[in-house]
Order: sequence, then C-alpha cells, then structure tokens
Amino acid sequence: MRTVSFINFKGGVGKTTVSTNFAYAIFCMLRDSGIRILFIDNDKQGNASDWFEADRQHGTIANVLMGDVPVRKVIQHTRYESIDLIAADTGLIEANALLMQGSKGNEAVILREALQEVAGDYDLCIIDNPPDINMSVINALSFTDDVIIVTFPEKDSLAGAKEIMEHIKQVKKFNKELKLSGILVNAFSAHKTAYQCIDEMKNKHLPVYRTKIHYATQGAKNYLNVARQGKKSIFEVSPSCLIARDIYDFSREYLGIA
Repeated sequence: MRTVSFINFKGGVGKTTVSTNFAYAIFCMLRDSGIRILFIDNDKQGNASDWFEADRQHGTIANVLMGDVPVRKVIQHTRYESIDLIAADTGLIEANALLMQGSKGNEAVILREALQEVAGDYDLCIIDNPPDINMSVINALSFTDDVIIVTFPEKDSLAGAKEIMEHIKQVKKFNKELKLSGILVNAFSAHKTAYQCIDEMKNKHLPVYRTKIHYATQGAKNYLNVARQGKKSIFEVSPSCLIARDIYDFSREYLGIA
C-alpha cells in the first residue's frame, strides 16, 4: 500500500479540497484496474469525513490511536465503490494529548502498526493532515511514502516548506522511506510574485510539481461551493472547469502518466 500525505502547517491552503478530489480523480483513472483506495481523515475538524458523509458510529482515527478498537472496525465504505474511509472528529484532541503523555515507546507508530492488518487490502492510502504538527501527524508520517505540500505562492511558502522538511528529517528515524514528493502550488495566478515564490523554492532545490492549481475564479468558486454542499467532487459538478482540469492533471503527474 503506497501512502501519500497532504500537508501544510498553515490552514486554509486547500489540502482537503485537493486531497478529496485527488482521491476521486485517481479512482476514476484507475477504476478498471481494480484499484482500492483508503482515505484517512487526520484532521480533528473532520471536513473530509463530512464530505464523504461519514458515519462516525463506526469509530474514528482517534479510537485507533487510543487503542479502543481494531482498525478494521473503523474503516467504512464510501459512496465510491473503490474508496474506503477512516473518519476523524474532535476526539483527536484527546488522542493527541494522551499520546503526548504516553510511556509505551511506540506512540509515534501506533497507526502504522494498526494498519498492518489491512495494508494488503489497498493499493493507495491518502491522508488529509491538519495544519499542525502533533502525534497524529507524526503517526501518519511514520508510514507515509510521499509527502505533498499544498501551498499558496506567497512569500512565506519557502519558510513553511523548510519547516516541514525539518520534521520530515526527524520522522525519518521511524520511516526511512519518507520523502517529499513535491510542492503543489494552489491558488496560482500568473503574476510576478507567484513566479518569484516558485523560483525561490526551486533555487533551494525543493521539488515543485509542474501542474499548478489555478486561482479559483468566481465561477469556479461557485462550482466548488455547489460540490461541497452536495458532498460531491468538483468533477461531478463541473468536470471542464479549470480547477477540475488542474486537479486531474496533477493526479496524472503524480501517477507519472504523460
């Protein structure tokens, strides 16, 4: 099971929108191959869980981290036949606090160990992480292969990426396979500042995806709002809008499809 984590320690950069629509795009591209996807919501806000219309009576990632239930019991099917979900809620606050106080020595790899029993059931695991660094994020990174930083092309983008890289280096003691796959620029528009930010990151030898998610026009924002309210992907609402096309192209770039 290959695992990709979407991350940024800054909120509001579009991680959930990108990661959920990325999951849908991959599902559509590889449906005929029989791909199985596990989506993990690792954010206490639970926005991705709401988007997937989660039934939290199944339990959440917090229950797994606290050792309350086996991971298989909290996995639920979604409306998409190839995508299963581990939901999140505010129970992550308590779970993170308890893990910080733990003394078992495996607090950083509880999730990795729990997922071993189902890893063979899935081809791809996608994790939507919170704008934070806490024990649940460290747990996610402990079995992540590819980190994707979602960021706006702003002056603090490089500093944020560097901070995440430092944490990646620290978590590598638990996971030698962990690497930065690339930086995905969201809300891109063709102006000088955006290009300067991207050039600055490249000059620091940070991998930046060729595909950029363009700034949402008012029309695209309307489509996104309709999609969110209807619990749908942007592809199901307006597959030809620029945001949908960009996310689709990014998904192909991640998969290495020309």
